[in-house]
Amino acid sequence: MLAISVVLIIVHELIHSLFIPNFIKSDNAYIGFTYFGGYVYTKDVLTKYRLCLILIAPFVFLSVILNMILGVLGLYNILLMVVIILNSIGSSVDILGLTLILLHVPKGAYLTMNGLRTYWKNMDPILTVA
Repeated sequence: MLAISVVLIIVHELIHSLFIPNFIKSDNAYIGFTYFGGYVYTKDVLTKYRLCLILIAPFVFLSVILNMILGVLGLYNILLMVVIILNSIGSSVDILGLTLILLHVPKGAYLTMNGLRTYWKNMDPILTVA
């Protein structure tokens, strides 16, 4: 079970990294692991849409699409169900972050990460007060 969890964390974080622009070539993008799981981090400035895409991608691919494919093909087994449930649990933090961004960050804003914190700046000239 531990090996499955480690592989799942790696795949989950790699899916996040697929949606970070120029992740492999960038000197500002990192992937890492802690006692609490993995993380993908970039110092680059991201749009609200891009960060939302980065956050939701592993949940969509591993918990929704994989679930539908296995259901259509009739390939469900207990191991794959555990993987889907573990990914859904692991994605709960991503879903929380997505919810906070959707509720608090205005349209047209750009986001950047600094350690454990994410900051946004409104770049939409219509919404910016002079």
